[in-house]
Amino acid sequence: MASRQRLAVLVALIMAVAACTESAAPPQPTAPPDAFAPTPTIGPSTTTRPAPTTTLDVDRVVLQRVDPVSLKLMTAFEPIPMGDALWGSFASPDGRYLVATVDAHGSGVPEMRLVDLQSWMPVASWPESGDFMFHINQQGSVFYVTYGATAEFRFAATDSTESTLIASLPANYGVWGAESVTEARFLLYGTRPGEPGSGRQEQGFVATIQLDEAGPVLAEIPMPGVVIGQVDPVSQGPWAGYLYTSPSFTWDPVGARLLVVHGDDDVISEVDIETGEVIEHPVAGTFDLQSGTRRLSALNPDGRLLYVASRSVELIEDDDDWMVITRPAGVQAIDTTTWQIVARTDEPISNIWVSPSGALLGSGYTTDESESVSVQESTGLYLLDGSNLSVRVHYPPETPEQWWGPVTFTDSGSIAYASTWVQTPRVNAIEMATGEFLSTAEGTETLEMIGPVGVLASTR
Repeated sequence: MASRQRLAVLVALIMAVAACTESAAPPQPTAPPDAFAPTPTIGPSTTTRPAPTTTLDVDRVVLQRVDPVSLKLMTAFEPIPMGDALWGSFASPDGRYLVATVDAHGSGVPEMRLVDLQSWMPVASWPESGDFMFHINQQGSVFYVTYGATAEFRFAATDSTESTLIASLPANYGVWGAESVTEARFLLYGTRPGEPGSGRQEQGFVATIQLDEAGPVLAEIPMPGVVIGQVDPVSQGPWAGYLYTSPSFTWDPVGARLLVVHGDDDVISEVDIETGEVIEHPVAGTFDLQSGTRRLSALNPDGRLLYVASRSVELIEDDDDWMVITRPAGVQAIDTTTWQIVARTDEPISNIWVSPSGALLGSGYTTDESESVSVQESTGLYLLDGSNLSVRVHYPPETPEQWWGPVTFTDSGSIAYASTWVQTPRVNAIEMATGEFLSTAEGTETLEMIGPVGVLASTR
């Protein structure tokens, strides 16, 4: 009963906010402060919230303010304890709040913790795992997906130590991503079991959740053409598990549309979130898709260009042995109005990160695998021009096993923070205009730079 009452209050609050937003004249946009803006002052919180539910004095992982260029610690800010491990960190669009799931004191029990970065204080915690956190509103309340018997879409408010169930998702939904379309409408996408009789174990799904006075309404947009999983026909050999196709999903907030790059075909599905209409756009490709292709995509800041990175799969077999080889297949830039390829690079890149300034960082790795061989080799890190995908700088790997990612950026995109591992974890601050390595931070276990808010999470 309490959960239903809280959900009713949530829906009423969101409807009131939406109504006020629609009726009022749109305010002038104000950009969040960049990492180079003056350091926020330390002061008491201006709101009253319940104290966090845990003791924070024995945690090994901490949040620390750092200089955005040198990555040196700002000693005026005391470290904020964040458990013995941290993952899934997510910052609010205005840069005020940061939430993450932590391992509470090495107990293996997950806990969500919320920090007010303006007052530099922990302000709330909830004894559960935020497996996929994707939105924080102006009050610091968190919207997220968590997995139990089924996936659940939940809401955690700062005035309570318990979260509220918004909607239980259909069985076996695997959520790859989620977006806040409006304060009352949300988008989810990922995988689910294939339709009976389709011959597929998995397929893609796109769904919306609308909050209104009658409660949440979940509506799925059919995506029968999005293939996920082993290629067809399924090989019966020991290599079968290596031969699969994986699409990518990219949200376009400017156009209120979801762009789905198919893995088994050179097609992009454009999904109108308002109408549910799906339009398929053929885009010419240049490599074989028969053994499986894995995609990764991202938009430039104005939504005009969709960057698609691919990984190709090749099967080599004879009477005595077999080998599955994956290779980075480069990056294409696709105009999202004409659906023509306007730029491409065949450099060995399969992962990309787009900065708010429009430049790209990319990385890749190759694999050779058989029953007796497993070899992986990095191709390094690349700085690409966003307009023509030309390589401005290539950073060769220090060792064959040096992987890159995640990568975050300052709010303006002038500096990238690229994580890597060479014997120990590192974060490199890279000037995007020149490609210069400005500084490097090293750690032991946890080391993550949350670039837009200038905060470093590390094991002390």
